Amino acid sequence: MRRDAREAALDADSLDLGALLRKQPLTLEQICARTGLRERDALRAIRAAQRAGVSITLIDRHYALALKDAPPAFVAGDLPVLKSDRNGVYRFGACGDNHLGSKYARLDVLNELYDIYAKEGIKTVYNTGNWIDGEASFNVHDLLVRGMEEQLDYLAEHYPRREGIVTHAVAGDDHEGWYAQKFGVDIGLRAEQTMRAAGRSDWRNLGYMEAHIRLRHARTGAESILAVVHPGGGSAYALSYTVQKIVESLEGGEKPAVGLYGHYHKLMVANIRNVWTIQTGTTQDQTPFMRKKRLAAHVGGCIVELRQDADTGAIVRCKVEMLRWFNRGFYNDRWSHARMPHPAGRALGIDD
Repeated sequence: MRRDAREAALDADSLDLGALLRKQPLTLEQICARTGLRERDALRAIRAAQRAGVSITLIDRHYALALKDAPPAFVAGDLPVLKSDRNGVYRFGACGDNHLGSKYARLDVLNELYDIYAKEGIKTVYNTGNWIDGEASFNVHDLLVRGMEEQLDYLAEHYPRREGIVTHAVAGDDHEGWYAQKFGVDIGLRAEQTMRAAGRSDWRNLGYMEAHIRLRHARTGAESILAVVHPGGGSAYALSYTVQKIVESLEGGEKPAVGLYGHYHKLMVANIRNVWTIQTGTTQDQTPFMRKKRLAAHVGGCIVELRQDADTGAIVRCKVEMLRWFNRGFYNDRWSHARMPHPAGRALGIDD
């Protein structure tokens, strides 16, 4: 068999492995028995499936498909590094909960946000997850695009691209994470691969749910940790309560210096247990589901500036600029702070 034809056959085999392992974990010998592959070819198919984003892990000699129990990004591998300038200053953008593919997604806001980042000289943006809307029973009527590959293609086509800006994104365990749970796919890796296939190198996958970045002082090498997190659960009665309980639950010595939190669609900054805690907002208007649950949407994003102590690596200063937009009605003259007559009212001879 020619090499390219042989590899094509192995790629087809790798695509079948996900479906095979959904039923139960299997040893390499069992995989060979069920697929007819030799051990060497089965291992190549497993590696090909992993490169394609299928979440196959080896546990006690059994290959298993990671679904709901996929580990968060910070527990494995080397941590990425963000270096300060010579004075220990960091400046980056932060946003999330874009929900591309939803009728309620605000591409106008997302694009304007990136225009501001570009104008302000921002080179790095951290995205706290839910970059696509995914599919569930309660959002099916909200969708412009259905299907995992279709939504990822939509993301690659419509997520803003600005010269010199790189977006580093975590994947939530909801919305895009629903595909991970349904198909056993590494959805963050698949998003990055889709971006690459579309000719985009400005999107970097940080992994699943929670990623840690080393904040490294350029002159001394002193370090702190930045956490980029997409938590779960519902919002609380107070904006700060849920992230406050998250930070309070962390053991001493495991707290980051700075935490960027998505999921709750809120804009907020606080210092909790010496952690600079920032909620990064959303670029999606309030949906019918959110309205039913009485959940507000803070449409916008952030520019974050940090200053690091050169000797200890501690983040001693934090400045967060919140960029806020409003719902579409605010901009289409549905109401006016100046109480100007509505054009329809004028046409009907009715004063506001």
